[in-house]
Amino acid sequence: MKRRDVLAAFAAAALAGQFRQGLAATDLKLYHDKYFWQDFLKKMATFAASKGHPFTPTPYATDQYQAFIASGVQAGSPPDMFSWWNGTKLAELVEANALAPLDDVWHEAISSGEAEQSVADLLTVDGHVYGVPLTVNYWGVAYNKALFAKAGVTVPTSWDELMTISAKLKASGITPFNATIQDGWRGFIWFEELLIRTDPDAYAQLNAGKIGYTSAPVKRVFALWGELYQRGFFTPATSNEEFLDFARGKAAMYLIGDWAYANLMQDGLQPGKDFDAFIMPNVEKSLQPSIIIEASPLVISRAGAKKDDVMSFARWWMTPEAGVAWGQYASLNTGDPKVPKPNPVVASLTNAVTATHAKLITRYWEASPSDIVLPAVEQFNKFMVNPTPAVAEQCMNSIEHTAKDYWANNK
Repeated sequence: MKRRDVLAAFAAAALAGQFRQGLAATDLKLYHDKYFWQDFLKKMATFAASKGHPFTPTPYATDQYQAFIASGVQAGSPPDMFSWWNGTKLAELVEANALAPLDDVWHEAISSGEAEQSVADLLTVDGHVYGVPLTVNYWGVAYNKALFAKAGVTVPTSWDELMTISAKLKASGITPFNATIQDGWRGFIWFEELLIRTDPDAYAQLNAGKIGYTSAPVKRVFALWGELYQRGFFTPATSNEEFLDFARGKAAMYLIGDWAYANLMQDGLQPGKDFDAFIMPNVEKSLQPSIIIEASPLVISRAGAKKDDVMSFARWWMTPEAGVAWGQYASLNTGDPKVPKPNPVVASLTNAVTATHAKLITRYWEASPSDIVLPAVEQFNKFMVNPTPAVAEQCMNSIEHTAKDYWANNK
């Protein structure tokens, strides 16, 4: 299947009439799948209205959301403004001619010092920038300071140290890592992390279709992943309260994007006092430090770009005024250099990335074609629920079949 066919596949799953119902509203809607930020977005909407930029945040569950947006794209009438992802997912909508380039908005923001080219690059497809940043996130390892103190462990600086402290945590009755399949998409998190920690070149090759899912680097990841499960280092995969699980102390460490810190704070943890974060060490000691980066843009449809209120909102969102407020309400970072980091943990993780000259690696969700990612995530989820060598083999073979079919028609 070609990229544009992904949209048709999503659209087939759309709930009948959802998009037309959305059109009935008269105010500017911000459609999104970040339902866990809805309260933050409501506060932001109140602030924005006071500044003359009213909008209504409208949430969906992620799977329904993709179908909803694809339905609009296929019909030639996507929403005026909605959240999306960077990388391949952004390119798919650009290829479908659904989005308006925002080069002028970015030129103004960069010229005024309110945006950085590095963030624009994350949202660039074929030389044009699409979208303004809802958030820009690093994927570090959050850790519970009280649980670390209880087990007598400190932040690891190598993979061997990470395994040592994990064993000590386990011996103290503390599960080392929080990880679930909640919301259906999380299965890729540890897969991508272990692959970039063992063979980042293989990660890039896999996403480009140059090696397969039954190759030696992938088999090594599943073997290592399975070993961690056998040692009892993960929480049950089927929990639907991942944020709360960590906040309640059910695990000492949590590999997640720094966007989740707002939810941890909402659940009672204080950043810097109760939790902090570090960059996951590499399994292979010779590798350059690296970290997954994710950009979530607000994108504007071609129809939306013709409306003054939509473009006025996009320009306002790029200002420090909006960035500071968003940081206060949601503790999220838009990458605006004039806006302080929203909390001490985001600040410390950002400083660590700078100090170590960590290589920024695009998240699997955005780095690999959606035709492969979506069925692959289902297989990763299956493995997390039943992490045996037999299931690992089945998962690799299934994803390999999907990937071969895709690349046979898209190279």
